[in-house]
Amino acid sequence: MSVRQLQAYILLTIILLTVVTLTIFNYKSTKSFILETVQKETKALLENFTDETNKFSNERVAELELIAAYIEFLESDEEIIRFLGQQREKMPFFASLGFITPEGEVLAGDGTRFPVNQIESFESALQGEKAFSDLFPYFQDSTQLVTAIRIPVIKNNQTIGVLSGVVNMGNILGALSKESNLPGTLFLLKENQLVFSTSDSELEKIGPQATSVLEEIQQNKQGSILIDEKTAHYVMYQRTSGDWTVVVDSFTNRMKNQIASLFWRNTLIVVFAVLVLCGILFYLRLNEKREENLLKRDLLTNLPNRFMLEENLTKDLNPHSFKKFTLFFINLDRFKEINERNGYQLGDRVLFETSRKIQMFAGRHELYRVGGDEFVLLVPFDSEEEIRTIAVNLVKLMESPIELSSFESVWVTLSVGIRKSSLGDWSDLMMQDATFAVQEAKKQGGNRYIYFSQELANQNERVRLIANNVLHALANQEYFMVFQPIYNLSTKKITSYEALLRWDSPIIGQVSPVEFIPLLEESDLIIPVGRWILRKVTAQMKQWEEEGYEDFQVAINISVKQMMHPDFLYEVKSIIHETNISPQRLVFEITETVAVQNIELATQILTELNNLGVKTALDDFGTGYSSLSILKLLPIQQVKVDRSFIVEMEQDGEKSLVILQGVLDIVNNLGMSTIMEGVETLDQLELLREMGAHKVQGYLISRPVVAELAIELRKQIWMH
Repeated sequence: MSVRQLQAYILLTIILLTVVTLTIFNYKSTKSFILETVQKETKALLENFTDETNKFSNERVAELELIAAYIEFLESDEEIIRFLGQQREKMPFFASLGFITPEGEVLAGDGTRFPVNQIESFESALQGEKAFSDLFPYFQDSTQLVTAIRIPVIKNNQTIGVLSGVVNMGNILGALSKESNLPGTLFLLKENQLVFSTSDSELEKIGPQATSVLEEIQQNKQGSILIDEKTAHYVMYQRTSGDWTVVVDSFTNRMKNQIASLFWRNTLIVVFAVLVLCGILFYLRLNEKREENLLKRDLLTNLPNRFMLEENLTKDLNPHSFKKFTLFFINLDRFKEINERNGYQLGDRVLFETSRKIQMFAGRHELYRVGGDEFVLLVPFDSEEEIRTIAVNLVKLMESPIELSSFESVWVTLSVGIRKSSLGDWSDLMMQDATFAVQEAKKQGGNRYIYFSQELANQNERVRLIANNVLHALANQEYFMVFQPIYNLSTKKITSYEALLRWDSPIIGQVSPVEFIPLLEESDLIIPVGRWILRKVTAQMKQWEEEGYEDFQVAINISVKQMMHPDFLYEVKSIIHETNISPQRLVFEITETVAVQNIELATQILTELNNLGVKTALDDFGTGYSSLSILKLLPIQQVKVDRSFIVEMEQDGEKSLVILQGVLDIVNNLGMSTIMEGVETLDQLELLREMGAHKVQGYLISRPVVAELAIELRKQIWMH
């Protein structure tokens, strides 16, 4: 999974979690608001009707007290009955008014007489108390349950009877409830008996906890019970004067279904968000698949690329599903030159036509393009003869030129490295081995095939070992410096040394500079290693100076990458300042590669070095394409002529001798000193002296040696 895909998944997960969190928060906060609203409305309704009940009871008691005060002045039963009848017409809240004699006979306002019921409240009133009776059937209409308010009638400090006012609280509260839009169901209880309800529902059916709710109402004077949080179902109750209990059930509240609908609405939001995110994930996955397919295909040739090759190699080399096959690593010879000479567009056309030819040859076998000019062909393992036939035909495949147009064609040859699979291989190993084999084919001139062998395996293993260990050699202090003397032909003395880097690996042993210096260049390790060389050499020069040896120069090889680094000049100045050596004793050797890289910048840097006092030299002169022209372009003081001139002079004779003489004359006429490299015999030295060379360097004088031995060479008397 790529970083971008991982970031997309994390982002979608965060969005989903955010939606879910916000939805849950919204549900909980809205639910809390609904519960609180219903609770407030139910409580307000309860308090309102409780107050009304108390107010009604108190007002009726006050009215009865006024009537009782007047009755004490009446003399006969007829006067009392007539008076009560008149008052009943004025007070519609009373179902009836009656005077109860001490003997228990009721004189009703409508003229009827009957024995008193609810004896307990009657006797309490005779004792001078205000009393409310229990519910009882109304005498005049037994379908109505009523209660009686009983007030003692006192005359001359003696109770002469009881005034009884019968009220139907259900009718009263019913009239009040019709005048208001109740957010709930109202119940009126008296001694646990239902007197009135604003709906047809029964209190016993309010929910599964009805029994416990009724028991709580009986035991407590007031309270609030949450029946069902999901529907904001509350039951609240309060005891009033006269032992009335007002109960409010919020089940019929208009907001009762809002929590359930809110829950489903929020659930739908989450489900919708999940579906949308799943859709996005599905779309992303499709894109991933498409991108994976694109990543596994070469855009130019539409062949499978290195990613797909590695997948298939890993699958085929798995010990549990191992398949024997042969890997042909195909590389175009000198393709870089084709690109540089004809341009990259033509190079792409060459690649396309080459891939088409190989595809036609490969047939049903798997062909991959794994690099710019690199292809891999996988063939199921067959006989050695068939493998050799395929290899021969691959090489011969490009015998005819590639026709790019009617007037344009390009000759291309192939180098092929062959690696057969075996149990225990892995994809990287096979690719490395095949690459090493094709490189060996290129070294032998290209247009051929090479089998990867044990001998090549040993070489390849050493290359891998060097590549792996060179990364840590500097940190592990495995490098050391040697110095090769440079002999002055006129003074017959050693007048300078060339500092050379050596590597003694505890794992590999002594490693040739030819093997590890190119690796340092490729990996940019040459920059810190070059910095270390400069510090090491200048420290050695300072030590020699303190020992009394300071009349000579030391040359240091500077790589192009090191010299072009932005901090190079600053580091040189800092190191010279730290060691306090004379910059005139330093010589920096560069190769003519700088002309290819950036000659203007190189000229600027070399000029800065010269101004600092550091001498500059052109190393390996004669090995490049622009050796003569570069002499006038770069500000250098010394030219080191490559040893190839001496080898060619001895092999070719007079012609090479004339060329070398011409080079020496040109350099001398330009005012530069010459150093001949690779001098191994006394005859070579004498000939070079006669030809006008200034200095020589080579095994005739000394091999590169450590600092202690190098300085001892200056003490010798030289007769050359």
